[in-house]
Amino acid sequence: MIKKEITYFEEGGEEHTEATLRLSLERTQELGVKKIVVASNRGKTGVMAAEMYKDSGVQLIVVGHQTGFPVPGKNQFIQENKEKIEALGGIVNLGSDVMTNTIRQRGSLGASPVSIITQTLIAMKVKVNVEIVLKAADAGLLEPGEHVISIAGSHLGADTSVLFEANESANILKVRPLEYIAFPYSRKKADETYMAKRRSS
Repeated sequence: MIKKEITYFEEGGEEHTEATLRLSLERTQELGVKKIVVASNRGKTGVMAAEMYKDSGVQLIVVGHQTGFPVPGKNQFIQENKEKIEALGGIVNLGSDVMTNTIRQRGSLGASPVSIITQTLIAMKVKVNVEIVLKAADAGLLEPGEHVISIAGSHLGADTSVLFEANESANILKVRPLEYIAFPYSRKKADETYMAKRRSS
């Protein structure tokens, strides 16, 4: 029998970013994991991770949205943040969003196998964690079967950290969660705040 510690946050939100990044780094040292992938749309969370991990020996891979989402021809990732992350030894991946855009097109395209899988992952609240592992593997930054910690958040910052066995998007069903490190009990408050901002914009 193996016992592992999981940190649960009562409500998800960006205020848990520092704790989630730190807990993830601590687990890499315990498990001997060499890489961490972090979701970061504009680069703020990516910069925080790069500053925290710079002398740790862990390879940081920061994954943002692809160019064209949500605005055609534009990328949300701030160039200054990209430069800071790379100067600190991190890698920034802005490749195609394997799952996000597929699910957003469901209304016009119908339910594809990937969108069905995505719906399941949304119910588990680790869709983004899985997607950034897939994107990093598709870019050759992760090897199939490699253990990696994936960090994402409730719209902003970070509050969800999971250890995965990685694989490429062509083998999505071989991506396996192995351990939960940090997880929010609820994302209701973060979801309501996010949707209110969307309605007012």
